[in-house]
Amino acid sequence: YPWLYVSELKDWRYYSNQKGFYTPNTKQWLNKSDLIAQFTSSLYTSASYSSGNLVSNNNLSAWFDRSIEINGLMLVIAGEVGGQIAVPDEWAKKVAQTVKLLTDPNSEGIDISSQEQMIKVLKGETGTWHAGFSSVQRIAYGSGADYSPNPLTDLGRQSYLGYENFQDSNMMNDMIWYRNSSDGAPNSIGDYDIAEVLEHLMHTIHLYGVPGAVPNSSDALQWDPDFHSGWQTSELYFAVKEAVDNGVFNLADYRDENINSPETYRVVCKEYLYLLNFGMWEFGQEFWENGTLSPEWSDQARTPSGVKELNPLGFSIFNSYIKPILSKPSLSALRSIFQDNDSGISGYQAD
Repeated sequence: YPWLYVSELKDWRYYSNQKGFYTPNTKQWLNKSDLIAQFTSSLYTSASYSSGNLVSNNNLSAWFDRSIEINGLMLVIAGEVGGQIAVPDEWAKKVAQTVKLLTDPNSEGIDISSQEQMIKVLKGETGTWHAGFSSVQRIAYGSGADYSPNPLTDLGRQSYLGYENFQDSNMMNDMIWYRNSSDGAPNSIGDYDIAEVLEHLMHTIHLYGVPGAVPNSSDALQWDPDFHSGWQTSELYFAVKEAVDNGVFNLADYRDENINSPETYRVVCKEYLYLLNFGMWEFGQEFWENGTLSPEWSDQARTPSGVKELNPLGFSIFNSYIKPILSKPSLSALRSIFQDNDSGISGYQAD
């Protein structure tokens, strides 16, 4: 009989010579390597790793009405408000599953103790650099302009009861947009959804979780002049400067284009770490439109070898402070979750 019982996963899987292993809860076929990845991901568990349920939450402001807590990060999901419909539950679970893929302790090369420290930093636990302030990822529908009033404007956000206080009480950065319409028509392409989700999750995790995880990373990754007095002598500063000087990173759309300006440096660091991460994982040529972000990021730096040649300080930063704690999701896993026209199933399971 073509059925196999995988004891560690505690689940039956149907096997086809042509298609591989069928996963009932996601209704997807997996090849052998993907099944092995699922098998090995169950090997290490600790109290640091938790996958919460999607729950109603009345403590998030008038804009957000649900939340999921996943491996140190709180996802908050916009409800039906401001003339816009609610973000679907399944989209929120897709984002949560992506967080799990990025924080897999059994992924190759992960230093578990440092990854667990990253989770503590994200939570804002005692002794971390933003202690008392939890890291939050906001998820909303379309764009700010699709809400009335626009909650991204100074005047508009005051209209959403509790939102300003929620912002001031937590660490948060960019939005993840479901059916992103910031540039016009709502997106319906699965690969662009992947880019949207990964970019903004990376912004949040790179800023509020990575510094302070690996030993010495707090000093090395000084990105915010408001918190970090030595930012102009940090490893991150010199890596960014090298990328700019070598034509890897073009600052034409970044404020005054001067990394010695605190406000410019803050934004540049956020984008640089994401672009560096995409280059080292070779994700840019997979998920960016037409496989490129040039001239903002050089096509020659979309691979580890290109980064090593043109931005060796960035290559060192990634291998020292990011690679030990962030796990690279497989292309097949991401593309099974995010498919064109909002297809695909999250496969997210709470503890």
